[in-house]
Amino acid sequence: MSRLLKFVLSLFLGFWIIIVLSSAGQAVLPRVETAIKVHNTVTGVSTRYIGACEGNINFDRADIADLGINTYRIYGGMSRWEREDDDGVYGLPTIAQIKTNPDVIPWEQWDAVMTNPISRSDYAFSGDPAELWQGNARTIFETLKQDNIRPVLTIRNTDPGWSPNWALQLNPPRTEDDWNEWWEHVFATVYWLNVRNNYQVDDFEIHNEPDNRQQGWGGNQADYFELVRIATDAIAYVYRTYLPDRQFYIHAPKTVGGSRWPVDTLASIPTYFDTVNVHNYDLDISPYVRRVRSWMQGTIHARSPLWLGEWGTYTGGYDDFTFSLNLLKNMIRASQPGDTYVYGSHIFSLYDWGISGDFEGLIGPDGKRRMSYYAMRLGIRALQGGRQTLLATSSNSNLMAIATQDQERNLYLLVVNSGSTISRTGVDLSAFSAFTTSTIWQFSSEAMDEIRGHVTMQQGYTHLEIPASSGLLIKFEAQ
Repeated sequence: MSRLLKFVLSLFLGFWIIIVLSSAGQAVLPRVETAIKVHNTVTGVSTRYIGACEGNINFDRADIADLGINTYRIYGGMSRWEREDDDGVYGLPTIAQIKTNPDVIPWEQWDAVMTNPISRSDYAFSGDPAELWQGNARTIFETLKQDNIRPVLTIRNTDPGWSPNWALQLNPPRTEDDWNEWWEHVFATVYWLNVRNNYQVDDFEIHNEPDNRQQGWGGNQADYFELVRIATDAIAYVYRTYLPDRQFYIHAPKTVGGSRWPVDTLASIPTYFDTVNVHNYDLDISPYVRRVRSWMQGTIHARSPLWLGEWGTYTGGYDDFTFSLNLLKNMIRASQPGDTYVYGSHIFSLYDWGISGDFEGLIGPDGKRRMSYYAMRLGIRALQGGRQTLLATSSNSNLMAIATQDQERNLYLLVVNSGSTISRTGVDLSAFSAFTTSTIWQFSSEAMDEIRGHVTMQQGYTHLEIPASSGLLIKFEAQ
């Protein structure tokens, strides 16, 4: 038999074997170890709200839409919207006078500061006017409302610069006049936003990091508890009197990472807030989240929402790839069911605070989007919105995986490879009906949340090549 004939016969035999194996239903995908299996078992829901704290150099709805966040944290208070005592008479109007007639508050001044702020910037309280976003509070709140972004508003008497000067006398409030001014400011803020205007701002934080003197709170823990109590009374009065069909939410204690203040807050003023909110800048957010959840057990807040009001970094690092990949892992941890679960979060911050780089955000001057922006965008696409989370198991310790399913039954598999080598990974989706199409997004040092084609499925099985130190998101579209 000639060499040519042998060659032709071998080719024919090879094609025939492939056809027989395929017709017999055997996978012809390259053989790799099945390291990830997604079960058709609902384990919980993913993080419902993923957002960012504001930054003072910009506010752009295009960035918010592109990133995909659904909540935005705003630092309000006297230094921003009541730089001087609004009526010029300390201690007036009284709480009783406001309840009798809210128009004793000089609303023309509130309209002016919210519409035509000093230096043409709502952020004039926070830095060099030449560096600040040019725009007003009305634009911010109107934009968030139109785009269905949930605002979470901090209300405080003085800020990290211990401003405004006139409010130092009520930091902390002690006298009846002090409490009149605090109650009026809280009432006026909420009334202006939701009664005079319908901006649908229903989440309120009472001060920011009251256990950190550098953030501007001059009182002790007991003083803070009273501050929360009086603020809650003012907010509740607005809703009870003018918005009886609306629900509001009070977030507390807004403390620094690792703080034990949540223990005392849960014990001392449990009825004056309904949402537990803390800060957590740890590289692995899990240990402190577990600790806070352990404190919540046995209290009326055992099942209350837990938010991370600040996380990420305030010391720089959003252009560091390792940090960015770790950010994605923290998003997965926050969406896992159990004691690491986070209901809502705000990364600090979306934009820089000051062009000089006082605090770095996901987006810098001139709209430059840093690496972590793209990692977060990938995670949001998979996790946000309280989607059903499905049991996903991995036999490879370098792979962290989570699976979610949306209301259209599309399945999302998010995998982070922490290893230093490529992972050729088999994925078992045999528990699900066939999918029509798929899309792969990749986050790596070479691809900033970019589409990388699709996967091939055979009998509920596929394989992935996950680059070293990378994240992959695969969306499988249901039939």
